[in-house]
Amino acid sequence: MAIERWNPFREFEDWFRDYHRGVLSRLDDRQSLSQSDWLPAVDIVENDRAYELQVEVPGMPKEDVKLSVDNGMLTISGERRQEHEDKQLHRTERFYGRFSRSFALPEDVQADDISARFQDGILYVTLAKSTPPQQRREIEIH
Repeated sequence: MAIERWNPFREFEDWFRDYHRGVLSRLDDRQSLSQSDWLPAVDIVENDRAYELQVEVPGMPKEDVKLSVDNGMLTISGERRQEHEDKQLHRTERFYGRFSRSFALPEDVQADDISARFQDGILYVTLAKSTPPQQRREIEIH
């Protein structure tokens, strides 16, 4: 979860990806979607003690959401299932299917210092800050 500079092209890339996802879903060809069928919205907030990811996963039980850490990357994945398969749908605006979001862990967070809780359709992932490593300094030779 590295803090990055604002990239004006990223908003365009997100729009382009979402546009194509919408086109593909209108064709009702779920198999042609890429690795993630949808991406939940994520807010990242920071205070003196921790970073917190707030992940919107409404309508999903916590058992359908998975968290993992591997090689300095925090991955949140899961699947929202459509439960209306035997009913005639007149309009569908919500996304269903698999998702996966990955975030690089900041240098001041250890994998052992991550906790999570689920409340009212929001997954709260807390990454406690550890003591920052000593900064490099020059040592004068006498």
